[in-house]
Amino acid sequence: MVRKYILPCAGYDRPGGEVTRAAAEWLAKNRDDVVIGSMGALFTERPGEMRDFRTSDVFCLDGCGTDCAAKLVQARGRDDATTLSIPEIAGSVEGFENKVRLTVDAIAKELDKSTPKASSTATVEPSREIEYIEEKFDKFTLKVAKGLKYSDNDFWVRIEGEHVRIGASDFLQQMTSDIHFVELAEPETHVDMFEDAGVMESIKILVEIIIPVSGTIVESNVLLEDSPEFINEGPYDKGWLYLIKPDDIDELELLRDASDYMTYALTKAKEEIGKKVE
Repeated sequence: MVRKYILPCAGYDRPGGEVTRAAAEWLAKNRDDVVIGSMGALFTERPGEMRDFRTSDVFCLDGCGTDCAAKLVQARGRDDATTLSIPEIAGSVEGFENKVRLTVDAIAKELDKSTPKASSTATVEPSREIEYIEEKFDKFTLKVAKGLKYSDNDFWVRIEGEHVRIGASDFLQQMTSDIHFVELAEPETHVDMFEDAGVMESIKILVEIIIPVSGTIVESNVLLEDSPEFINEGPYDKGWLYLIKPDDIDELELLRDASDYMTYALTKAKEEIGKKVE
């Protein structure tokens, strides 16, 4: 589900601004896909606001000819936003409630015809055939996906054209147990190899996300905010963490291949669990 970021204008003390706020609040209350933006938070580029802004379809509600919402959105780089003008929608209608109702109807039509934008919205990874190396240890079955590179911090890297996708290994998700919270870095953040960028948390432990390759984050898997369990359910597909444009793809030569990582992970499992590996 693609979220809809609705930004009411700043003129809350004016009739048009009051309508934008009331319409946005009604939609947020009655639709699960709507989040209300804040002009102040967007202007100061607060991290949480920028995450919603970058990963959602954006809709500007301007209550007058100043067009403050649309101008701010454009200044923050979203030329693909949809702008609705309250004077054009309900300027000739009498009564506050009637104006709000017409505005809600107009926005709802735009929300329903909007489509996901691949450049800004994370989606579940398309299903792919993954071949594994499998080994049993204690009561667990360890699965290492073939064709990937692995760090000693237990994160994997898959080359996808000019980008790489990274995630947590099956070994790491099993050792972490049921993950109930994930905090990710923002797109456009530059990270260095083996730098931490975000955290995963379970009842047992808080794990820093250690980036296995230097580069710029192109996309964060925002679906993990509502469904962190994806990491446990599909660490090599829907539980991915970041899509990154690497600085130097040759850095991957410093990582382990699948066979080498399996040996390493089994040794690590024996040490951490303290039981004989079968």
